Formats: sequence, C-alpha cells, structure tokens
Amino acid sequence: MGAWGPGELVASGLAAPGPQAARAFADPFARDLFSAGAPWKAVSIWQPWASLVARGVKTWITPLWEHSYRGPIAIHAARILDVASSPDDLCLSALGVTWTSDLPHSAAVGVAELVEILPATAVLPRLTHADRAAGNVARGRHAWQLQNVRALRRPVPTPGRQGLFNWHAPEDLHDRLGPVLDTLSLSHQIGWGKLKRVFDA
Repeated sequence: MGAWGPGELVASGLAAPGPQAARAFADPFARDLFSAGAPWKAVSIWQPWASLVARGVKTWITPLWEHSYRGPIAIHAARILDVASSPDDLCLSALGVTWTSDLPHSAAVGVAELVEILPATAVLPRLTHADRAAGNVARGRHAWQLQNVRALRRPVPTPGRQGLFNWHAPEDLHDRLGPVLDTLSLSHQIGWGKLKRVFDA
C-alpha cells in the first residue's frame, strides 16, 4: 500500500484540517510515537504471530521471560514462519487464504504500547478466543498486554534480535502508521472475539 493521502490523515486524527493539513497529535500516545530522541524498544516475534498482533486480533504475547520496560514498542516479524504450530483457522480468518506466502519477514510490522506483564495463567479470564488460539499460556510463561496497536502500512525492514532491542523508527513513520485498532471489535468481526473463560479451557 502507498502512503495515506491528506484526507485519510485528517480522518484518522493524524492530521488537522486546513490548507497545510498539519499533523495533529490529539492523544498522548500519538505524541509519544512521534517524539524525537531515544530509540524505541522492539520485540521480535515469529510469523504469523507478529502479523496477528499487527492485524489487531492478538493483544497478548506470551514469552518465557519478563521485563521491567513499559511503553511504546515496535512489533518485529522474525524471518521464521512456523506454519506447523500456527492457529490455521484464526490465520485464515484474520490474514486471508494466502497468509502463508504473503506475510512480511525481518521487518517491523506494527507498533503498540506495552502496558502490563503478568503470569500467563493469571490472564485466562481476560483472553478472547483469538488470544487463546494464538498464545501459549502454560505455567511459567508471561503475558505481555499490548494496547494502542497500530499496523505499519509499509513494513520497515529491520534485523531481528533476541529479547528487547533498540529500534530506530524511520523518518516517514507517520506515513506508514495506521490508526489505533479496536482489537476486541476486530476479533468480533472475524468471529473470534468471545472471551475465553477458564471453564472453556
């Protein structure tokens, strides 16, 4: 996809109306996203899970490790595509029938805000069917909650790293950035939005 036009920027809140369509940062997270200075933190995730985050239907990631960091984070799609372990039905619903060949790799595909890290087993009542299908909530894992998810309309090629790593956003980030996603609504739209209760496990 190409860059958004002025009308789309105004409609999404990334630009103010007027002859010059100057960018407006109405919400605090938008100001954080576009502030200059220190590099972002990023986390590399195997595909298709990175794209499920960027699509807005996976709002928890469940690594084995935790971290003290909270704040804006870039979602990096690793070069690995794990088809064998992927939730195929969810991928078909969220990413389309050609998802195994269409997903980007070795690139930042979205941004979000990391707001909370909890033991994975503690978040079971808060998971949608999509999050349960796309996550591993076994004992010993940690659940990282992502909010204010925004897809990058054009992924940013980036080498991946283990753990959290520094990511320098491109100068044209505002042209690549989609609107904040209503993740629960998106999950409902594809039929995966019902909360997954503990007794459903």
